[in-house]
Amino acid sequence: MATILASIRMVLLKRAARSIMLEIRSMYRWHSTQVGLRAATSRHGGHVLAASEVELLLLSREAPDDARAETLTLGFPESYAALFAADIRFAAFLPIRVAVCDRPDGVFLNAMSPRECCRMLHRPDLEPIAVELEDCLRAVMEEAAGVHASGPAEPHLVTEEQVNMRAALPQRVDRLGTKIEELAGTGKHDAQGG
Repeated sequence: MATILASIRMVLLKRAARSIMLEIRSMYRWHSTQVGLRAATSRHGGHVLAASEVELLLLSREAPDDARAETLTLGFPESYAALFAADIRFAAFLPIRVAVCDRPDGVFLNAMSPRECCRMLHRPDLEPIAVELEDCLRAVMEEAAGVHASGPAEPHLVTEEQVNMRAALPQRVDRLGTKIEELAGTGKHDAQGG
């Protein structure tokens, strides 16, 4: 009897450890996270199928002032094809939608766990395929959120193309080939008095 209770407890603990939702806090601002999610999806072999602004779905009096969200519908054809071939009921859950939520406590990426879809459909045999999809989705979300970034919180874009060369001055060189800027100044302050 004790071994049966221990095994039931183990199963319940494993289920509790699994979360229904994937939630990752972004290091970036709302717009940068959206752009990062689109780019990360493309790098991982997926596509953004649709984007929806949640504010447009609410009446203006119901919309909170301090929170906004946009959902992106992501397509990963290889993973989806395997799940659809095994059970067409996955069409109720796929394609996956990721919400980019700007809340007072930060920007978050939220999505439903593909493994949880297997549980709701009573198909634990398909969990290995769902785990692959969940790992891919988690990698996309973490990349978009900058979780593993070691650099600054906001990406710095290249600015060389923003320089206007029309205003640049050429170097001044005398007839002997010496740059005048190299001759100017001796390293000491020129005016010693006041």
